Parts: sequence; C-alpha cells; structure tokens
Amino acid sequence: MVTYRLATAADAGAIVSLLEEIMRHHGVDPPTAHRLDAVVDAILASPDHSFVVATRDSTIIGMCALVYSYSTWSASRVCEVQDVVVTADSRGQSIGGGLIDTAERIAREDGCSRLFLSAESWNLEAHRFYRRLGLAEKTYIYFERALPEGLAHEGRHL
Repeated sequence: MVTYRLATAADAGAIVSLLEEIMRHHGVDPPTAHRLDAVVDAILASPDHSFVVATRDSTIIGMCALVYSYSTWSASRVCEVQDVVVTADSRGQSIGGGLIDTAERIAREDGCSRLFLSAESWNLEAHRFYRRLGLAEKTYIYFERALPEGLAHEGRHL
C-alpha cells in the first residue's frame, strides 16, 4: 500500500536521491551534493515550501515540492508544484497521480485557490501525464536570466 504525507527532516536524504535520479534521467548533471542537501534542508525548514512524499513499506518512492505564494492575478494564495518524481521501478503505478491529488488536498487546506505546475516543452511524457490527470493546459512563454554564482547569496538585502 502506498501512503502520502508531508516530508520531515528525516526524509531529506531520500528526497535528494530522487532529485538526483530524475536529473540524471533527463541528462542533467545534478548540483553538488552539498548544494542539493542545503536546498532540500532550506525547503524543509521554510513555511512557504514543503515536500509531499509517497511511501511503500516505509520507503520513499516518490515526491513533489510545493511552493506557496500570493498571486496578484488570482488575488489569493496559490501553490506551485515542482519536481514530481517517482522512482523508475515505481512508475506506471499511479504514484504520480497520488502525489498530485495529495498536493491539491494540502493546497486547498492551506487556503490556495489555484494549483499549477510547468513542464519543459520537450517533456512530452509529462505533458501526457498531466493532461490525463485533468490539469488544464495553459500556453505562455517563460523567460529567465541565470544569475552568476558570485552574485548568489542567501536572504534578501535591500
């Protein structure tokens, strides 16, 4: 039986492993272990972020990240789902759907009016998966700018 729950600090190592697995699956070199560990720890400590994990026999087999913010467009609190990951040997068993269902329930309980996610344009398998779950496809163009490592810092300074 698969259970879904919010992650705790004890789950950090398994979450890092899942993130490394999906990055390698998509041909991306994961960040250094130190950086990835630090980000996962920061998310677990943040009131505006969390992880949902799927477990079978006390082993984490899937996860997704939830990022809460306020939308001026929606005039409400919203939840972005990031990094929906299921271990290779557990894919095709409705684990991802359970993660999204749990994310939606948690977002509703936290007062969110909208749940959203994005997928790379080339990730057609993910597109099919999200459509099967009944998520509405929106079209927009995403822009970004990489910030050089030397300028990165923790916290905001004005």
